[in-house]
Amino acid sequence: MKYKKIISIEQYETYCDKHEKLGLKDEEKYKDDIDLLEILIDEYDNRKSTFKKRMNPVEILDSIMKDENISMAELARELGATRQLISDILRYRRNISKNMVIKLSERFAMRPEAFSRPYKLKIDKSKKVAQTSR
Repeated sequence: MKYKKIISIEQYETYCDKHEKLGLKDEEKYKDDIDLLEILIDEYDNRKSTFKKRMNPVEILDSIMKDENISMAELARELGATRQLISDILRYRRNISKNMVIKLSERFAMRPEAFSRPYKLKIDKSKKVAQTSR
């Protein structure tokens, strides 16, 4: 069998490159290969996007960082942010700002909606806010 179901990002990228090269060579000659690659690529995209739709933005970010083996420090450097900010986001202590949504979506070539959906922050009960009376 020439092509198989896509199971990794590496295989996905290989098939995308192959699809592009075949299309540039001779679209008529390689029509069957091109059609099959499109089906496999679309199926993988749908499978991954459905999975990502069930995840909140922090889970998506954490998953991508693990998949790409990116540390908090590396991501912070790439985005022009602090490591503390990335840490706070990943630990549900801070929301992802609109500016950060744009940076993340551009960095990971994803739609901004993936990082802008609402999610709940974790409240640190050990830190109590002092109330002032007048």
